[in-house]
Amino acid sequence: MPQVAARSFVTMTAALLVGIVFMPAPADAAKLTKAEKVAWNRANVSCKAEAKGKKVKWLQRRKFVRGCIVETLKGYPNINVEKIMKEMDTGRLPATLVDSPI
Repeated sequence: MPQVAARSFVTMTAALLVGIVFMPAPADAAKLTKAEKVAWNRANVSCKAEAKGKKVKWLQRRKFVRGCIVETLKGYPNINVEKIMKEMDTGRLPATLVDSPI
């Protein structure tokens, strides 16, 4: 019985090591340059202002702003929009003030 336990332990350890070795590394190429961050921040601010000006409802505003940012940044061929949208976490951005409390 101890041999079965030892073999299963060795097998599980080997599987764990193989999984660690062949796990894909985090993409270092996904780091944004300073210019990309600035372009995204400017597009984000202008699209949020546009959504507020058009009086887009609170729940639809996120989708509107995301689409607006994609459209705004398409004019820059050196900026990878997909990479920016994946890298930038909108949850970390400061919340905008609401005009009328609920």
